[in-house]
Amino acid sequence: MSQIAIIYARFSSAEQSKGYSLERQQSLGNAFAADRGWSVEKKISDEARSAFHGTNRLEGSALHQFELEARNGLHRGKVLVVENIDRLSRQGAKVAAQLIWALNEGGVDVATFHDGHVYKAGDENEMIDLFKVIILAQQAHEESSKKSKRTAASWAARRERIAAGEQDVLMPNVPLWCDRIDGKYVLNEYRTKVLNDIFDLYIDGLGIHRIITVLHDRNEPSWTPPEQRRGNNGWFYSYIYRLLTKRTVIGEYVTLDGKTVGTNFYPQAISTEKWNRAQAALKMRKANHKTADKLWLHRNLLQGIVVCGQCGGGAHFRHMIDKGQQYTRKDGTTVTYKRNDHRRIRCDRARRKHQCDNGTVLSYDVIEAAVLNEMLPQLVTKRDRNPAIVELRERIAETARLRDADQERLNNLVDALADGGSKAIMQRVGALEAKVETYERAIDTAQQALDIELSKPCADDDVEAIESLRSELNHADDEVRSYARGRVNMSLRRLIKRIAITNVGTFRIEPDDYSAWLFDEDGKLLEGAWTGPVERAA
Repeated sequence: MSQIAIIYARFSSAEQSKGYSLERQQSLGNAFAADRGWSVEKKISDEARSAFHGTNRLEGSALHQFELEARNGLHRGKVLVVENIDRLSRQGAKVAAQLIWALNEGGVDVATFHDGHVYKAGDENEMIDLFKVIILAQQAHEESSKKSKRTAASWAARRERIAAGEQDVLMPNVPLWCDRIDGKYVLNEYRTKVLNDIFDLYIDGLGIHRIITVLHDRNEPSWTPPEQRRGNNGWFYSYIYRLLTKRTVIGEYVTLDGKTVGTNFYPQAISTEKWNRAQAALKMRKANHKTADKLWLHRNLLQGIVVCGQCGGGAHFRHMIDKGQQYTRKDGTTVTYKRNDHRRIRCDRARRKHQCDNGTVLSYDVIEAAVLNEMLPQLVTKRDRNPAIVELRERIAETARLRDADQERLNNLVDALADGGSKAIMQRVGALEAKVETYERAIDTAQQALDIELSKPCADDDVEAIESLRSELNHADDEVRSYARGRVNMSLRRLIKRIAITNVGTFRIEPDDYSAWLFDEDGKLLEGAWTGPVERAA
């Protein structure tokens, strides 16, 4: 009876980037088993897991599961086939020897096909095998340790050059919206456009899952590097989220621990002002779930805006759908009992009888109609369309980004000085302090100009476009309605500070800290006007 073999393959992230494959290890393992007359039961593998750091043996890995099963005697009499010892462990002689010993104790042979050796369970020559494992494992550990130190030193040198402002530092990975031409990073025009589309869609109210659908509907090819691609798997939620939160898109080089090393190392693909709006949109969403699982988000246009005017807590939205309930009588006839169909909104704390007694329950449709019919023209008029305002906001956002980055670098250098810094560090501190002060003056100047522009009257030139969007809020097509309501919700969150439910049966729409419009429960406007800080104080 031939022995049963299980083939184990593994590669680390670094090996993956160099084109190493599981298929190669599995193919050679198959051939080795066939030469020995073993019957291959299955193949197990760990992808992008390091044996030097031991992540290939942590819970959730294939090797961890195999070890657990072997300890319970589930693989007694079988042989584990691997390329070499360091596929199992590169953590040193002791760890590797303990692993091989434990597998042998569980009745599992371990075979390495690179040298054709088999570490047999219960073998009389086990001490010789143990010495061989120790020697090979120690060699592998020392090799990995040297590589790790060389890699760390290489990265430290790169970061020093980037911090010094050098632009020609060769990095192993290029941002996927950039090309490297003649040693320089250049924006890929097409991918930069796609990247801006992603940001625009998210700012306009589309969730990440919906953005993925849009990209797939456009047959937009994913950016997964060919060596990491396993079929055409398209776009993923995690990757879109990384794009929306990765500061590389605004040109910065940031380390894995969040330290900004260079502010303009890569070409800027997303404007700082657009980046800031996207981050604000991310904060607005408490969670990012599939919109199909949260259908109520499509119905509640005011999600995240309505609060209790008494306790300040969030509002509870309830939608009773008029589907009716059917009952079949004994004679076979079917009777439909109609259910109530209404949308209501109230203080959530009061509903749960928790620290609030605001008993006002309002019709959601009345509030939505008041926002769209009464407030929307006011909001559109107030909203800025002045190109000068856009340019000033862009300038303030970009200057603030550079100031904050240099301030962080300055703080790091000050910490270094506390530990006894060199004269060169002191010079860099002085230069950075001067730059930060220059940025502060530039921001103040631009802010003053922006305040002047904001005080000028703004023409209402976008009513027609918003009315067109309003016509799609109740569209029969789920996707059209979802997009329209999501986009309007995000716009309203930016334009309306809050909508407060009072304890006397009214609601108050507050676009900012100074102005308010008061409506009764039927949506009739009682009072309201734009009010500046001076007027309110008076």
